[in-house]
Amino acid sequence: MFVLSGKTFLYWLGPTPALCCTDMELVKKVLTDRTDMFQKDYLNPSLDPVLGNGVVFANGDDWKRRRKFIHPAFNQGMIKAMSEITLECTQRTMERWRAKIQESSRQQTEIDMSHDSDEIAMSVIARMMLGKNYKEAWEVLVAGKEQLKLATYAFADPPVTGFKYLPTPRNRRTWQLDKLVRSKISRIIEARLGSSIYEDDLLGQMLQLQACSKTQTLSTEEMVGECRTFFAAGYDTSASLITWAMFLLASYPQWQEMVREEVVREYPAHHLPLVDSPGKLKLLNMLLLETLRLYGPIAFLQRKTSSDTTLAHMKVPKGTMITIPLVMLHRDKDVWGPDADMFNPMRFQNGFLKAAKHSHTLLAFSCGPRVCAGQNFAMVEVQIVIATILKSFIFSLSPTYVHKPSNFITLTPRYGLPLIVRKLQQAV
Repeated sequence: MFVLSGKTFLYWLGPTPALCCTDMELVKKVLTDRTDMFQKDYLNPSLDPVLGNGVVFANGDDWKRRRKFIHPAFNQGMIKAMSEITLECTQRTMERWRAKIQESSRQQTEIDMSHDSDEIAMSVIARMMLGKNYKEAWEVLVAGKEQLKLATYAFADPPVTGFKYLPTPRNRRTWQLDKLVRSKISRIIEARLGSSIYEDDLLGQMLQLQACSKTQTLSTEEMVGECRTFFAAGYDTSASLITWAMFLLASYPQWQEMVREEVVREYPAHHLPLVDSPGKLKLLNMLLLETLRLYGPIAFLQRKTSSDTTLAHMKVPKGTMITIPLVMLHRDKDVWGPDADMFNPMRFQNGFLKAAKHSHTLLAFSCGPRVCAGQNFAMVEVQIVIATILKSFIFSLSPTYVHKPSNFITLTPRYGLPLIVRKLQQAV
């Protein structure tokens, strides 16, 4: 359809007109030049309980108000704290691997990296988001994963108005989980507000910023929504990137060895990776950028026109969905060159702005004013996980691996990512 229809074409989402766009000049206008005209919109109503009604889907003045309490929370102090937490969570997972290897007569074991990536990323965001309320944070994340699973089933529901309000077993369970998540987060927020002890975590950062604001605030319900958005986006994206980066390193052992040598050179002996200097690992960063290009967490970006407008001499009516298919754009040979379908991290050796014919063509975290606020947060987290693993283990794809990337909210391997893991002869 992409080849036959060209860079921009019309299609329909039920009764809603939609434009699929991979023309980079138009993409730039949509994402950076006219964000007031091209606004965020929910991908599907069934995702509301999962993603929360947070800053990610806000628009206009509401988005600007929420952003004041969200963006400053991702400061260098919080990134450093996250680095240390990520290190601990990764080491805990690796201890389990060591125990399994010790029990094996072959000095190796098979692990499901997709599962372990989830566990690491969930542990990190739980501790970063709610700190001392880790138990409640973990319960919220587990409930959120079940909500996500139920939402996937809802995509196949009949398009009948009001169907989601019928007391079916699945809907009742969805409502139950929604109530559980809301009540747990609300109680923590109200307890902290009541005691004026905000704690030094992401929620605490939001509460402190609000306490210092003389004009604008977030209601408790709005803060609940932001927490839910943090939970959903904060672990799912990182887990996906960890998983696919490990897949590529396992698939290309020469790159695994090159990146390992870089990690060992920059962090010899028992030095901990990246806690104070995340910019030292150039090869690893190139590997992660190529992972985002080939196996980015999200398949597309969408915007909705807020009024009638014109786009490249086309009259676009209000309410039209603009879809930017990242899967196509990130493998477009007109943009990335003839090797666009191939794994080649060296394309990023001069930075992502010079890797393609257009700057800002790598859109895994979007770009412009609505770029993901947690981009640096996620990249540092994933660098720490990968670097820490590389210092202690060699890994390869299991013969049982079946390559079937599956996309719902984020890209995951449908049948998991089984890896054969061995300890390095000399762990460094």
